[in-house]
Amino acid sequence: VYPFQIEIKKEMLFDTFKRIGWKEEIPLERVILSPKEFYYRNRLRFHVENENFKMGFVKRKTHEVLKIEKCLLGEEILNKVLSQLYKSTAWIKLSSYSKRIKIETSPEENKVTLIFWTALKPQKEDLKEILEIKELKAIFYWMKGGRPEGPFPEDSSYGGRRVFKNIDGFFYYVQPGVFVQANWDINLAIMENIRSWKLSFEKVLDLHAGMGNFLFSFLPNKEVKKFLGVDTDLRAIEDGLYTAEKARINGRLDLRNISAMEALYEAVKAGEEYDLVLLDPPRGGCKELIRLLPEVAKKYIIYISCDVPTLVRDLLIFKDLKYQLVKLSLFDMFPQTYHFEVVALLEKKG
Repeated sequence: VYPFQIEIKKEMLFDTFKRIGWKEEIPLERVILSPKEFYYRNRLRFHVENENFKMGFVKRKTHEVLKIEKCLLGEEILNKVLSQLYKSTAWIKLSSYSKRIKIETSPEENKVTLIFWTALKPQKEDLKEILEIKELKAIFYWMKGGRPEGPFPEDSSYGGRRVFKNIDGFFYYVQPGVFVQANWDINLAIMENIRSWKLSFEKVLDLHAGMGNFLFSFLPNKEVKKFLGVDTDLRAIEDGLYTAEKARINGRLDLRNISAMEALYEAVKAGEEYDLVLLDPPRGGCKELIRLLPEVAKKYIIYISCDVPTLVRDLLIFKDLKYQLVKLSLFDMFPQTYHFEVVALLEKKG
């Protein structure tokens, strides 16, 4: 059954390229399956129904929460914590004034963090009771403002951050709520795939760097003299800097809390060019950035996309700007769903 899902996703990819007007060859070189068909997600987010303590997903075109007691896509440890939350009298109390809950793994510690959005400040004794769940590392709660309260307990390792390992044994430290790819095995496969292209570059700009996910995977490359990563999420940039400090990374790295557009404007103004530019935009793509990229991306662009229609739309614009699509890989980031990830390599011609 699973290989059949992959064939359908390949068809979806080719059909979308053709439907949107791609006339050239589609250079699909690799299709990577998820090592896990089920239980692969490192985070789960649920709505909370206050009247009857249900956690789950909202039914389409309704306000009704469908209770989830076990999610076949979430890692086993997340399901363990979920089932114990349902048995906790403290959580029953907290859920009466909570809106949403997110449970996320810290894979290198085999632990889980819990973050919930609440209208009222929770009682410390309730948090203490929930922390009796042995798989829990830390709890955070979000009332208002740019960051949550926590961690509880206060002495939680790495300030309550989750710990992930990349393909070089390099550790990332990530605050709850900061974006991490949901299927970490596939995230590592994307890093391996990009590395297999053996691109030669001295300066790299990551315009959607987050906590440094893909940017840091280039660090072992001694040829690279400058790494610049930007992101609008301040907490993600804080995590990147925390990770860099822990790893004692040298002065080649620069992480800034600015938008992709600001970074491009600054580069154009300074006449600065990069051999490689990384794009990992949200579903809407990066149409607004493309007109500035020819002045900055002098050699390669790597475009990571979770939405093929916007990817193809953007690729057609890049084509007019003399960037050629030379490689394409499909990654099954989300088995049992119609979603998948695509990584495209573009090379500047002429």
